[in-house]
Amino acid sequence: MLKKSVATLLAIGFLASTSLTVGAHAATISNGSACAKSGSSTIVKVKGVSKTYICTINPAAAGNPNIAKSGKTWTLKTCLTYYAQYKTYLKNLNDQKDLINILTEPDKSDAMKGYNDGVVSLNRTLASIENNHCKTGL
Repeated sequence: MLKKSVATLLAIGFLASTSLTVGAHAATISNGSACAKSGSSTIVKVKGVSKTYICTINPAAAGNPNIAKSGKTWTLKTCLTYYAQYKTYLKNLNDQKDLINILTEPDKSDAMKGYNDGVVSLNRTLASIENNHCKTGL
């Protein structure tokens, strides 16, 4: 009987320590927390919502003081996806500026106003991406 009790207690202890370790591990993964293997990914479920993190350099870190700049960190996959789209739109906008520069007035002024409006809008979008998907601690 004593052997069964000891075995049961060991099994319970093992299960309890395993579940505590998993919970503690999941709590440490967020934007900006350290990771070891570049390119690895993990899924963390928080309040029923699954979030995918990838071990990489956060692309939005350079311009935002709220984002960890220290090498490879866990970064939300949505941060990476949205930031890549932002870079594509920025390139397209800059390509338009090259075209605007060869226009003559009044077309040049109208086109430049549209370009400037696009820059303002894109900057607001970048701020939203950084704050809602790339910021440290998310």
